Amino acid sequence: MTKRMIIILLAFGLIIGFSAPAVFAADQPSRAKAESQSEKQWQKAIKTQVALAKVKVALLQARSELWLNKNKEASDRFLNEAKTYLDEAYQSADKSTRGQIDALKKDVETAINSVRKKGQQAASKLVGLADRSETVLNAAIAETQAKAAVLKKETATRMALAQAKAAQLKAKIVLEIDKSPEKVKQALRETERYLAEARASASKRTALEIEKLQSQTQETRKTLTGNTKKAKIKLDTLIAHTEELLQAYGTRVRESEEMGLLRKRYAQLEAQASLLKARLATEKEATYEQAHYYLDEAKVWYARAKCEAKEGVDQRIDAIEKQIDDAKLTVKKKAKEARQGITDLLNRAADIVKKEK
Repeated sequence: MTKRMIIILLAFGLIIGFSAPAVFAADQPSRAKAESQSEKQWQKAIKTQVALAKVKVALLQARSELWLNKNKEASDRFLNEAKTYLDEAYQSADKSTRGQIDALKKDVETAINSVRKKGQQAASKLVGLADRSETVLNAAIAETQAKAAVLKKETATRMALAQAKAAQLKAKIVLEIDKSPEKVKQALRETERYLAEARASASKRTALEIEKLQSQTQETRKTLTGNTKKAKIKLDTLIAHTEELLQAYGTRVRESEEMGLLRKRYAQLEAQASLLKARLATEKEATYEQAHYYLDEAKVWYARAKCEAKEGVDQRIDAIEKQIDDAKLTVKKKAKEARQGITDLLNRAADIVKKEK
């Protein structure tokens, strides 16, 4: 094989090393179809979180309809919506959250009966119910964050292993082309550094496998002093074993479009909930300050929703942000006008969520 051909082949191998996580997915059709357990759990946790955010909004709408509009039928409808969303959340929730969802569902059913029998007098029950839904949602958020932390560690391990393999291929290029033991040793020291990084974030079982790779790397480096031919064999074995571990450890996590949309939907639902709270707060002069706070909170959530948008700026969110600023100016000066402004905002907020479906 000519020197040029060797360079081309080894350089191609090096490129593969740098993009190893993406390539392994193509090399392993069965793994490409089956996501890692951690990624599945993370996705389910986010789905639960979004469904519970919908529950929170529906309960706030039920309270708003009963207290502000004296509309028993609309309140009943939103309470039944909340039940549907609780069923949706239950499907993807973990065991602990399912228990909380079951308890909340019973509370919602009690509230439905109370609204049907007592009407306006049941409004106080809906206040506590909305608070309890927020508690369950916060527990789901904590679960999502825990799952994301596990996934982040696994991703860090995979990336460090890919970098270790790239350093090994670099060592192979130097050994085959430059025939410089010193440069090979330098590349192997890079390998050791990346393996140490991978081991630091790995699970206990994977850390043991990485420890074996570290020992192989050290042995390969020692062999360079006396026997180049033997070093080549050891280096090839090391590269093969690193690739095996990468394949066994899974492919790079590529966030699906669905996950981005779920996070965007969650931010929009939280913004809608904040607007509902702001509307409720404008009913009393003593809570105008709270209304102002909730309007600011809604803007923060819309800013997050825009961050999740993949293509350009969401014009509808821009428009609603401007309208929120206008509502803030009228809250203290013209209470009645502010109420109408926030009601219009709520209609636009609901419309945005519907259009994202």
